[in-house]
Amino acid sequence: IMHLHLGGKHSDTLVFLVQYTDMVLLLESNSHTHFETSPKGKNIVALVQAWFLNLERDLAEAEAAARKPGAEQERQAAEEHRANLAASLTKLRREAGKRKDKG
Repeated sequence: IMHLHLGGKHSDTLVFLVQYTDMVLLLESNSHTHFETSPKGKNIVALVQAWFLNLERDLAEAEAAARKPGAEQERQAAEEHRANLAASLTKLRREAGKRKDKG
């Protein structure tokens, strides 16, 4: 998990991200508020967990939308979206597990 200073080295506008070997996951933009904890940054892991929860919620919503009666194209698009979200979640969990195992 990293943070980048937008607007220069002394800027208080940050982007938090997770860098994997094949992608970068942008978590949020914020200030140094996450470093005001003790120990510094202890809540940053919660950012990643919240992102996964949001992704799972989006996945459930896409799945529910795919089951609603409606135009075939809408159902197909929702199912494709759900499948893409599921694949992303699986890949991120796999990568997180690899990183955890490497310690």
